[in-house]
Amino acid sequence: MSMYRDNLARNLPKQQEAVPYQKPKTGTVPRSERSKQEAKEKLKWLGTILVCIVIALGLVSRYASMVSLSYELESQKSELQALQDDKLKLEQQMLELESPERVKSYAANKLGMKSVQDSNLIILPGSQN
Repeated sequence: MSMYRDNLARNLPKQQEAVPYQKPKTGTVPRSERSKQEAKEKLKWLGTILVCIVIALGLVSRYASMVSLSYELESQKSELQALQDDKLKLEQQMLELESPERVKSYAANKLGMKSVQDSNLIILPGSQN
């Protein structure tokens, strides 16, 4: 068993020497003034960042509204195309219904009308052909 024996003749650890007070050099700002300047600089940076964020949010909202208008424009274009197609179909149907052949067949078949023959046709004097 080993024993630790303390020797009072050992060297004591060195203590740090006290640094003597030095006056601030001319041209340097005292601590409180320096901290005020740092706070002002931090506020400037914070303000700059906030302005940038506001500008970015404005740009994003404008882009979102442009995208929304673009979708609305596309839907209006497709609706317009559908209405133009319907218009063409209705015009074609109107031309088919107004055709002389259809009118003659409808008059003969549905209404029981007969076509006039030239021998039964009387032209009155004073009428124009």
